[in-house]
Amino acid sequence: MSESIFNAVTTISRDEKVATVAPEYSIFIGGGGNIPDGNGSFQDDILVKENFCIGDVKVTLQNFVHTWVGDLVVRLRHVETNTVVDLFRRPGQPKFSSSGYCSDLKGDYSFNNYSNLDFEVAAGEHELIPSGNYASAQSLSTLGGISSTGTWRLIINDCSAGDSGSLGSWKLELSKN
Repeated sequence: MSESIFNAVTTISRDEKVATVAPEYSIFIGGGGNIPDGNGSFQDDILVKENFCIGDVKVTLQNFVHTWVGDLVVRLRHVETNTVVDLFRRPGQPKFSSSGYCSDLKGDYSFNNYSNLDFEVAAGEHELIPSGNYASAQSLSTLGGISSTGTWRLIINDCSAGDSGSLGSWKLELSKN
């Protein structure tokens, strides 16, 4: 007889069988648009009416295009609790230069707590940052345990003029705790 040990991610039994148990996510889609160059910010809200205690958060920026990633700060904010998490913040600044890395974005970029890929490292190593799953600059687990209900705001600031971009859409995935 096998005995199972459970946690939120993996089921392991004593007879060496391993099965991954993925959490169920509620998926919400936000809009896109042009990112103001050098002043102001792109902001888009998703209103979540489902009420549950959050376990995990994933954010995907879809069809995200911008030259000079070092100009950008991208944040997720839960308006009701005023909790803000930086997905990335001016990669390469100030280590590389006062303007950050000159790498470009053109693809889909997901941020979560489970990826070991560092977005800042990718920005420093590639002229075009590869689409993929990255760890956020600040932990999205900060949002764990709060109610899912409310306004979720994606904020993209372009902090230097001269390079422009746009976002096709964004996806917010919330799992139950």
